[in-house]
Amino acid sequence: MSVAVARPLRYSHSIGVLGHGGRGFSNPVDVAIRSDGVLFIVNRSNPTQGPPGGLRIGIVNIDETFLGDFGSHGTEDGQFVWMTAIALDRHENIYIADEYRHDVQVFDRDGQFIRKWGSMGSGPGQFNRPSGLAVANDETVYVVDHLNNRVQKLTPTGEALGAWGSQGTGPGQFDLPWGIAVDGDGMVYVADWRNDRVQKLSPDGEPIATFGTPGAGDGQLTRPSGVDVDGDGNVYVADWGNDRVQMFGADGAHLVTLLGDSGLSSWAEEGMKGNLDLVQEREGLDITPEMRFWGPTAVKVDARGHVVIADSCRHRLQVYQRVST
Repeated sequence: MSVAVARPLRYSHSIGVLGHGGRGFSNPVDVAIRSDGVLFIVNRSNPTQGPPGGLRIGIVNIDETFLGDFGSHGTEDGQFVWMTAIALDRHENIYIADEYRHDVQVFDRDGQFIRKWGSMGSGPGQFNRPSGLAVANDETVYVVDHLNNRVQKLTPTGEALGAWGSQGTGPGQFDLPWGIAVDGDGMVYVADWRNDRVQKLSPDGEPIATFGTPGAGDGQLTRPSGVDVDGDGNVYVADWGNDRVQMFGADGAHLVTLLGDSGLSSWAEEGMKGNLDLVQEREGLDITPEMRFWGPTAVKVDARGHVVIADSCRHRLQVYQRVST
């Protein structure tokens, strides 16, 4: 249950509305935050439910200003099929993983294609449905190799530096891992999806700590899909199977559970103005379910204390702000 008093996160605003182009999102599953507050949103879309045009990288300011997008559906350079993750390096180049293509594509800060690397397989530098991406301060790229149940370390140009992990439930083992993050000290955090936990490991894969246990109570996780860490070592987890986000202290103590607090985004409000029937239909309704998360897949934090959550099935981002307690 959410803590209403003195919780360390305050709801700020939401960004997005369902749309297959322009100012709209289509199943946003990951987000990266640039140092100037620009957000890059992975619109995974669903070709069986909408036009392939919904699949793209949206570019938005944290204040909801739409800046554009790039990418399209396909298998050529600069195109995507089943995007899973996005990350930025210190030069603000953009890395995007695609589990259909089994590769990582790299773009410049403006979305221009630079290079790609990876192929289907289990050898060094090969992937079986890559799902998570993180770039450390030393520019080491970490890729969650989902069906190979491992994490790979690579250079920015895709040269293999090492790999660790195997299928299992023990320390340092994984069962269909998904999201990943790296803190300022180079420690690696992996959302160990089917083991219902987050593991903290050294840069070489040595187990250090575990966050969460299976379940639906505070501090418990069901199919966690995303993870990030702030400058104080607090760990944020997209608890996908429980439709919520949880925050843990650096010592593993549970701090807060977020169920979602969304109001209408400014984009949605503008759309409502042109549909009086919909406005009237909403009057008097209990909109609490609409406020809540539905399939949150990723959570990202920035140096300004923003906590941005990809609320995938509601086609929006929910933004929170760190506060002093």
